[in-house]
Amino acid sequence: MNAYPPPQIKQGIDGLALAAFLLIGFGLLIIYREISSNHVYSKPTAFGVENQTVTENQEAQSAEGELSKDQGVHTNQNVAKMVSAPYDDYTLTQGPHGFSYGHMAIDLSAGKGAIIKSPIQGIVADLYTDRYGNPTLVLENEYYLVTMLHGKFKVAIGDQIAWGQMIGRESNLGLTTDMQGRSCNNRACGYHTHINIYDKQLGENVNPLEIFK
Repeated sequence: MNAYPPPQIKQGIDGLALAAFLLIGFGLLIIYREISSNHVYSKPTAFGVENQTVTENQEAQSAEGELSKDQGVHTNQNVAKMVSAPYDDYTLTQGPHGFSYGHMAIDLSAGKGAIIKSPIQGIVADLYTDRYGNPTLVLENEYYLVTMLHGKFKVAIGDQIAWGQMIGRESNLGLTTDMQGRSCNNRACGYHTHINIYDKQLGENVNPLEIFK
C-alpha cells in the first residue's frame, strides 16, 4: 500500500496553508497601520511623565487654527490703517483747500448719485448739517478722523463702518457752486464730495491724495 496521500489532497492542504498565511499577514498590516496613525508624546507632570496620544488630524487642525488666528490679527491691523478714496473712479475737482477753517480738504466727483464708500474702517462719530446747510459726516478710528461734506449719507451716529462700505450717495447739498462760482442751490451742478483727513499720529491734517491706497 502506498503510504503517501494522493497528489490532489496534498495540493488542497498547501492551498489552505497559503490562504491562512495571507489572512494572518493582512490582519497584522491593519494593526500596524492603526498604531502608526497615532503619535505618542510624553510631557512632564508633578508626579513624573504622562503619555498623551494626539492624532495626526488633531495636530493639523491645531496648526491650521493658529495660522488662521495670526492671519486674522494681521489683516485687521492692516485694514485699520488703510485709507482710500470714497469712489472707485473719480475726478479731482479741487486740490487741497479750506485752510482758513482748519482743513486740507480736496473735492472729488464721480457723478450725481454715485456710491460713496467709507475711506476707513471705524465708527460714525458725528453726522449733522452745518450752518451753511452742508450735510457733514465724521468717521473715526484710532488712526484717522475723516470729515466728508455734501453727500446724501445713509448711516447713523454710532454705526460701525467697514472699510469700503457704502455710506451714501454723491449730491450737491449745502454750499456748492459751479465752475463759475455760482450757487448750485436747486440746480443740477456742483455734485461732489469734500473730504478732509486728520492724522492722529501726526496730529495734523494731511493731503488725502498722498495717503489713498
